[in-house]
Amino acid sequence: MFFKILNKLSSHTNPNVKNHEIIFHNNRYVTNPITQSNLFANHFSSYSHEVQPIPLDYSTENEFLNRNIEFWELKRAISKTKNSTPGADNIPSIWFKNLDDASLLKILGMLQQQLDSSVLPKAWKHTIIIPIPKPNKDNTKLTSYRPIALTSVFCKIFERILAHRITHFLTSQKKLNPNQHGFLPFRDNHTAIYKIYSAISEARKNKKFFVAVSLDIKSAYDSVHVDALILKCLQLGISGKVTKWMHHFLQDRSFQIKWRNSFSNTKTSFKGLPQGSVLSPILYVIFMNDFFETLDNNVECSIFADDIFVYCSHHSITYIQTKIQNTLELIHKWCCYWKLTICPEKNAIIELSNKQVVSFPRITYAGIPLPWSESIKYLGIQFSKYNQNGQILRSLRNKALKKIIGLKMLGYKRNGPRTKHLITITNNSILSLSFYSSPIINKFSETHLKSCNVIQTTSLRIALGVPIWTPNIILLKLAGQEILSGKIKRLAIQFFIKQLANQPFSALFHTPDRIHSQLVEKDAESLRITFRNLNCIPDHIISLPIFPHSNPNACEIFLNDFSFQNKELPSSIISSDFIDCIQRLFLNHFIIATDVLNLIVTPPLRVFLAYSNFVIVFTL
Repeated sequence: MFFKILNKLSSHTNPNVKNHEIIFHNNRYVTNPITQSNLFANHFSSYSHEVQPIPLDYSTENEFLNRNIEFWELKRAISKTKNSTPGADNIPSIWFKNLDDASLLKILGMLQQQLDSSVLPKAWKHTIIIPIPKPNKDNTKLTSYRPIALTSVFCKIFERILAHRITHFLTSQKKLNPNQHGFLPFRDNHTAIYKIYSAISEARKNKKFFVAVSLDIKSAYDSVHVDALILKCLQLGISGKVTKWMHHFLQDRSFQIKWRNSFSNTKTSFKGLPQGSVLSPILYVIFMNDFFETLDNNVECSIFADDIFVYCSHHSITYIQTKIQNTLELIHKWCCYWKLTICPEKNAIIELSNKQVVSFPRITYAGIPLPWSESIKYLGIQFSKYNQNGQILRSLRNKALKKIIGLKMLGYKRNGPRTKHLITITNNSILSLSFYSSPIINKFSETHLKSCNVIQTTSLRIALGVPIWTPNIILLKLAGQEILSGKIKRLAIQFFIKQLANQPFSALFHTPDRIHSQLVEKDAESLRITFRNLNCIPDHIISLPIFPHSNPNACEIFLNDFSFQNKELPSSIISSDFIDCIQRLFLNHFIIATDVLNLIVTPPLRVFLAYSNFVIVFTL
């Protein structure tokens, strides 16, 4: 609740925005809620039309994907299901979470029958869509709303089982291009922006030009041709009854608009991935996987969901022009073939090197010249030709200041949230902006990093309600926090160690002995110093197999059973109690640390074994 209030207080709302109960359409104002809901239904169904079917062959069976559903898969899927609003069947997730094992076994049998027969309940293919106004838009226009979909929770549980299997298969078999960063394990927005920042830094270091093009696919999910998607699944080895079930799940779906307590007429969707579906993200990744075949030699690309970033570096700007132009022509052909559209108004091109460009070359997409920009945004990071580090920090600072204004209004209200809630808001809404960019800004100058500290101390003074002259050291002590610049550096090191631990599936590393070739030199040096301080080398990091497909209940976790599991105790007491406890109660043990930099390293601890964001230390 507090975060919603903060976002409203910190946003710049348009005073001319009219009441959302009035919709302007075809030069007339519509006030009847049923008529409005049908207008929304027609608007959201405008992307959907019947398409030519493609012959498909499901006969080949993928043994791993099509094996019987296991009980632990069902329990894990239920535990990961959010307590969101139910779909057309009105069954909430809490109902499934309260079932006993006997009832869950009956559910398991029903799901197995679903997989074997590929016959879905009607409610599983029906979506209720609630239009939500976009920020700072005219709420009388249909285009100012985005759809929020409510789908069956029961169906989501089954989807989550299939999505986990498909993701495991694609990742373990390395079926996907490593430059796809969205909705996949071991890759995220951090790896995407770091790879681009590193490429820009490398080009500047070698005195090369660096040209980047940002592309955006129009209505990406709604434009996916279902038969084409299933064909791509089959080509990647996703076959058998799983693929047949997904095909039936995506075909001939229906939806209704819920608007002002009224429902529209039912509409049928012939194409697109359903919004709100658990399977949709990984299926979209599959659909985009062959996009990289459009790239010319020496042209690279980063994709996160529907955001595409194409770039090329070279000593000759003419060479780059030729390569980028060839690539854009191939991208246009690819989009036409798969019936996708690139938004021309959202395309942008920029040159990001530190070299002077005498004349910017003409580069077009579908015959339309791309406008050259001075800055370009990708995944929330503002890249700029001039003073790039300063521009990135300025963008983060402006976002933070808007949140600080909202925090001030929220904190000064009578009977408002308590201090601990304000600190939580500060961490999750304001300081998290710097946490998000830590792999990039950790290498900025100390002057730049100190500006981040100012944002932290300003926010904490408001949250704690202390005078402006309160020393920073006392401020941090009261809030129980470390200085932001120090945490940024620590989070960056954790990010790089995690990438090393995820080999060979990391987006940055492939072999631990080539750190210097994958990182900006300043990051590589920081990582070497960290390992030196830990008396360890990267070779000591061993990767576990990803997604072990076995019963996850093979170990027991104690959350608050021991005296040292109390954060309010002094760190020295926690340390001594911890060592005493494991030596007394667990003779054969290993230690799992979620933060390698805060690990208590004792002489017997030597070999690091890392899995995902955990570091396991064996005692030898």
